[in-house]
Amino acid sequence: MAPFPRQGAVVVERVVSPGLHQSQHLSQRLTQVLQRAIGLLQLSNADLAGLLVEEAAINPALEISLPMEAREPPRLGWRLLGELAGREAFDGDAYTAQALGLYAHVEAQLGLLVDTHEDVVLAQALTAALEPSGWLGEELDAIARKAGAPPEQAETVLVKLQRGVEPAGLFARSLAECLALQLEERGALDAPMRALLAHLPELARGAAPELCELCGVTPDRLGAMVRALRGLDPKPGSRFDSAPALRRAPDLLVHRDPAGCWHVALNRASAPEIVARPGAAADAEARATARWLARTLGRRNEMVLRVAGHVVDHQRKFLEHGMRYLRPLSNAEVGAALGLHETTVGRIRADLLVQGPVRVFELDSLFGRGRFARHGHEDLSGEAVGALIAELIQAESPGAPLTDAQLAATLERRGIEINRRSLSNWRKRAGFGPARERKTKKEA
Repeated sequence: MAPFPRQGAVVVERVVSPGLHQSQHLSQRLTQVLQRAIGLLQLSNADLAGLLVEEAAINPALEISLPMEAREPPRLGWRLLGELAGREAFDGDAYTAQALGLYAHVEAQLGLLVDTHEDVVLAQALTAALEPSGWLGEELDAIARKAGAPPEQAETVLVKLQRGVEPAGLFARSLAECLALQLEERGALDAPMRALLAHLPELARGAAPELCELCGVTPDRLGAMVRALRGLDPKPGSRFDSAPALRRAPDLLVHRDPAGCWHVALNRASAPEIVARPGAAADAEARATARWLARTLGRRNEMVLRVAGHVVDHQRKFLEHGMRYLRPLSNAEVGAALGLHETTVGRIRADLLVQGPVRVFELDSLFGRGRFARHGHEDLSGEAVGALIAELIQAESPGAPLTDAQLAATLERRGIEINRRSLSNWRKRAGFGPARERKTKKEA
């Protein structure tokens, strides 16, 4: 990715040729700056981190901080202590349910990876030691002793599980090992990346020039490596049933407090932070660029939170009760409410992941498509109508499936205006064929 245009150059740059030429040249430089500022809006935290590391590697006036994921709180048997997690309104029951789901998911794969009785016992002991994050929660020697096996055999079984269980990254003993397992699966664990993983503390404090030297790479290559690294999932166990595209650290955190109010925050475990160092040994151009970046990142974060907060407030019923309550929402509507251009909203929603109370989802998924009027109530999105259609089909009589006309009539009795063509389209999107096809399948 091309380096940032220097803000100082825009301010102080002058050309000898008068009039029209000077105006055009300055306008081009300003346009470059604005384009880069706009570009920050559509970047995930992972891409943003890579871009800022690349700049910090060549700009001594820019100080960057990249927080790293911490381990989960310790487990006591099957129960998790919410107060140890340091989270407000911690839902221990939901967290424990997620953990139990992880263990069942892993245990279903063990038979394909180990065969002898001794290895099976070790594999089960290793699985029992998993934290909800997917990391191994006990020392390997201690697990081996509990299973009555030598440490060497435990190491062999652990490697089989690390390289065989999906998703990659489970059974890691550290953040570096977790990320290395995912990179190895993608064929991206080369020597420079190994060196970067060996110096995660330097990466966390943003020592970009030092990392370029340690890894033997250029600033742009370092930026690409950081983007790849931050795009991995540091806690693969917490989202083991998510789509692969969602398996990276979320950009935003959404939770509801005991009073029922919803809160949106940046994920500080993945969001990069930068500071312009006014006294750094750098020229005026570099210091001006660092100041501009700090201001622009602050504005970017503010706009992201404003847009996400408005969207979450609009979709409260969906978050609390499910897909049937997803309301239609467009870029233009959000922009009008917040005083932003709709294209700005479109850029912000494009690639952000949100960690909700139960799962990770895309911010884009909160923008309901389609609009169906409902007498006496708020309009519904097409996705909500699709969920209602799915409920009706799942409750239908196997011998007499509902036709599209019957489905439309049922929805109309509930106050939802929908024509046959729209109903057919949303039925297909919900994963159901026409009545004749459903009847044939059920008879078979």
